[in-house]
Amino acid sequence: MLNGSKVRELRNSKGYTTLDISNFTHISKSYIEELERGTKKNPAFNKVVLLAEVLGVKIDDLILRI
Repeated sequence: MLNGSKVRELRNSKGYTTLDISNFTHISKSYIEELERGTKKNPAFNKVVLLAEVLGVKIDDLILRI
């Protein structure tokens, strides 16, 4: 499961808006917002890869630890 709050934290620390991330990854802004809110928890792997690349982190850094 994706850790949406971690995505938001990393995005904010880089000074990016959800629209910026959307433009970089070609993932819709609304989808990114749903991920950050936790409405969507299991995005396709390729989306996680794109987010990790744009945010400059490892994929593991975006995965929720239970």
